[in-house]
Amino acid sequence: MEEVTLKTYVKGIYCIQCPEIIISGLLQTRGVIDADVAYFQSLVTVTYDPEIITEEKIFRLLDEMEYTPIPRRPTISEQLAYRIGYHFRGKDRTGEE
Repeated sequence: MEEVTLKTYVKGIYCIQCPEIIISGLLQTRGVIDADVAYFQSLVTVTYDPEIITEEKIFRLLDEMEYTPIPRRPTISEQLAYRIGYHFRGKDRTGEE
């Protein structure tokens, strides 16, 4: 079994539970061997078997969980704006009060 490690920054990490949601969702996916999230960096690291799952499928999975992959690290301002925006709107990830 070959293992490949993918690292990507994501948008949408705004609370301390977000990493747990991401890791749980990824680890339930066939072909994903390990997953980790660096909360303050918005960095997701996924170890996977490329014979079972593709990088594109992992990106799609993250996007479906509403953690959009982005090609660069979000700036501090972008991270704060995202977190503050959710806080002041008083909404959860589904947009409900």
